[in-house]
Amino acid sequence: MSTFTIPVRHIASAWREYAQRDGVTDPNVVLLALEAIQGEPLAGYRPAFRVPGKDLTVEIYACQPHRTSAEALQWIEWMLERLHDNGNIMLHDREVS
Repeated sequence: MSTFTIPVRHIASAWREYAQRDGVTDPNVVLLALEAIQGEPLAGYRPAFRVPGKDLTVEIYACQPHRTSAEALQWIEWMLERLHDNGNIMLHDREVS
């Protein structure tokens, strides 16, 4: 599985390119929190999403990692909902709160 990193400002375009299929989010996409420095959880966590059908993980880079994996997951869920609300991406029905 390949992993690449994108800056926060490119989340919507990366989501549309890799996580959406026919304009709707692939239901197999998984939201993740990855260690900012592999093997060093105290360094913090970065939000990410995995697209199993494309054998791809996209890590989202910001200037500061989140302190916990839970914070990273909460942030990506929040951000995706905002992007959906303003029409930048289309989430699968089960993901919309």
